[in-house]
Amino acid sequence: MPLQHLIYVSTARKELSHAEQEALLESCVRHNLQNDISGVLLYGPGNFIQVLEGEADAVAETYQRILDDPRHYNLIEILLEDIERRSFANWRMGFTRLDDAAIRKHPGFIDVYGPDFLPQRLAERPTLAMNILLSFRANCR
Repeated sequence: MPLQHLIYVSTARKELSHAEQEALLESCVRHNLQNDISGVLLYGPGNFIQVLEGEADAVAETYQRILDDPRHYNLIEILLEDIERRSFANWRMGFTRLDDAAIRKHPGFIDVYGPDFLPQRLAERPTLAMNILLSFRANCR
């Protein structure tokens, strides 16, 4: 079965506390270990951006769970494509909280993820979305 990656963006229904973020991350890691999914999740101010990598069936099942998750809405699929190898192979789920300082460090990102962020703007630029996720790879835990 081919490997795929899927990138999506969504809007949080409410700001998540640090404890809620930790619980979300623990749940992601547990699920992703069981299903051989890797990727990274960026969270901040009020939005999620995530890439999932794995076998097509596992990615589809994981994304369906995400679609059903009440913590967010307005999910926009940015990119779904077959890949030859994983970009985040060593991570069951990297995670970074975005704050203003982190956003300002990434030229091009501020233009999309600034104070007037609209998820559709990122959806129109799938290459930028992947580059943003890759740029945070070194800083994720």
